Amino acid sequence: MPTAEANILLGLQKIVTGILQVPLSTLAGTFSGPPVIGTAMGVLGGTINGVGLVLSGVFDVVAGVVPLAKSAAPFVLPIFL
Repeated sequence: MPTAEANILLGLQKIVTGILQVPLSTLAGTFSGPPVIGTAMGVLGGTINGVGLVLSGVFDVVAGVVPLAKSAAPFVLPIFL
């Protein structure tokens, strides 16, 4: 099982890739397909892939932060009490 730090970095990488997926897929669809249909399919495919990557990245970041928060809680909470 990957460590918490690896999950956080992997999640952030997926989020950035997901955000960039829409413009990259739009350009790829425009240059590889018919002008209007290729662009529309690129936008649609990029949006679907981008949303999936961002959601997966957010899940990875949360899954990585929770174990770190659990291990840091005994040291941080006494400061606030």
